[in-house]
Amino acid sequence: MFFQAARRGNNAFYRYLLTILCVFIAALIGQIPLVVAVGVATSKDGLGAGELEAFQQSMDFSILGIGQNLALFFVLLAFAAALGMLYLCVRFLHRKRFTDILTGRQRLDWKRVGFSFGFWMVLSGALEVVGYLQDPGNYTWQFNLRLFLPLLLISLVMLPLQTTFEEAIFRGYLMQGLGLLFRNRWLPLLLTSVAFGALHIANPEIKQFGLGLMMPYYIGFGLLMGICTLMDEGTELALGLHAATNIYGATVVSFAGSALQTPALFRLGALDTSNILPASLAISLFFLMVAARRYGWHGWGRLFGKLSFEPEPSADEPADEENV
Repeated sequence: MFFQAARRGNNAFYRYLLTILCVFIAALIGQIPLVVAVGVATSKDGLGAGELEAFQQSMDFSILGIGQNLALFFVLLAFAAALGMLYLCVRFLHRKRFTDILTGRQRLDWKRVGFSFGFWMVLSGALEVVGYLQDPGNYTWQFNLRLFLPLLLISLVMLPLQTTFEEAIFRGYLMQGLGLLFRNRWLPLLLTSVAFGALHIANPEIKQFGLGLMMPYYIGFGLLMGICTLMDEGTELALGLHAATNIYGATVVSFAGSALQTPALFRLGALDTSNILPASLAISLFFLMVAARRYGWHGWGRLFGKLSFEPEPSADEPADEENV
């Protein structure tokens, strides 16, 4: 169902290239408020080279005198602009419904999104409780109502736009396009997961904890969401899971080196890097096991099988234009 939906509309290769270019330009435009704010902050007197270096290492905008909530909002504007452009390109360049790149169903299944969001939040919280019981002194309670309420509002409104864009572009648009191109599932799964990891290569976590640790984490997270998409014939589970991850990271626990420097409820003194990959693998496998049972997934081998399509061109598709 998911890949059959990809056959709708106009799927000429150049339309994919043009869409990616337009989305990239929209993201750059969305960064303008952030660039202006940083430019104004760095031009102020009294900001030394040491402070600038500290900002470049941590991406903590409070070093520049920019509030963490305002900085988060500015950062997320780029993703909101990119999502808006992707929507326009899918609707008017590809002549599809936007839901066609998100699910093989007639409409988005919000119950699946809600289940994934809630279940992943519970799993993340359970891991945090284990971490707290092991080392309570590593956690600092930093709740500030005046700062937390705007953070919560930004997180609930803007972060889902960011995660929806990333899922729509990687697990939706590109996954489907690569499926049409290569006629299999495993290569789109692998390529989009690696591309998702590469998107995060400039994150401060890479500088703080190293490429060897964080890239397997990002790529593995992409694989988890890709497997959910392919087995469930839609991105609904990935949408909820990804939103839960980022909202949890923004509002519950922050740590030095995180891409989300926010006035969260808790601040970690040190991140236990030795447990990142094992813990992530464990809860990912548990999530897949529960989702498979809940939604009746069968035939895991089809992740490696070939794709076959029934032609489904739209009525206004030009006859001389070939699909991907």
